[in-house]
Amino acid sequence: MPRWIAIGTASGWDDIEKLGDEMRATSNWRPDARTSVTSVTALEDGRLIAECQAMKQEDFEAWLEKKGWVVESISPIKLLARTGSIREIR
Repeated sequence: MPRWIAIGTASGWDDIEKLGDEMRATSNWRPDARTSVTSVTALEDGRLIAECQAMKQEDFEAWLEKKGWVVESISPIKLLARTGSIREIR
């Protein structure tokens, strides 16, 4: 399934309580049956990185908009290496 990385900002998400409030429930990670946000990382400079797998980029964009992100960029992921596993996404 295709994956994307988004870089942007969202008000208050650099605070652990706010991030927890926004992401604690499974429904926040799985906005629908074919879309999964797999990670959200808060950087020291206030920016956020989110990774999503979905059938269409528009599904990820809808989640970002719903969550109030100001998106700097969204890029499709070509290759992924994680804990010993390396695979092609596209």
